[in-house]
Amino acid sequence: MKKNYTILILSIIATLASLFLLVFFLRVIENKNKHASLVLVTLEEKFKEKEDSILLADKISEIKELQDFIGNYFVDKNKIDTFVDYLEKIGSIFKTEVSVESIEVLEKDNNVISIKLSILGNFKEVMRTIAYVENIPYQVSIEQIYLNKDDNKFSQNKIKNQSSSMWQADVSFNVLTIN
Repeated sequence: MKKNYTILILSIIATLASLFLLVFFLRVIENKNKHASLVLVTLEEKFKEKEDSILLADKISEIKELQDFIGNYFVDKNKIDTFVDYLEKIGSIFKTEVSVESIEVLEKDNNVISIKLSILGNFKEVMRTIAYVENIPYQVSIEQIYLNKDDNKFSQNKIKNQSSSMWQADVSFNVLTIN
């Protein structure tokens, strides 16, 4: 009987040890699952942060491009000489003589420059030059246009060997500045 009693006690101890080991392994597995879950959540957050930073960089790039695009519609007061050169080179495009007569910063609005151009050429060329000035890639508002025919000056058209009378246009316009 002592033998059965010893076997019973050993069986109970073995069962308790097995249960203890089972509970221990279940706790270890549970802790590993929690740790793996936390690692996955952290990894997801890092991926989300990376996606957000890429999206932010793209948006910053878009905004920079938009600022540059919008900036092209305004004249920089510090670079007014470049703008004047641009205006005077328009004449070579349309075979007219373009000269900047005056430049004035308006007292009532510091962000506006008033410019007066003189354009000389035949009627068609002068009108094309005026149309181009109206549509230059800046924020321009035409204030006045005076068009005069100068009967004393003639231009020799080399293609048709005909002479045509010269026209002069005085164009006053305002352009927005960024400073």
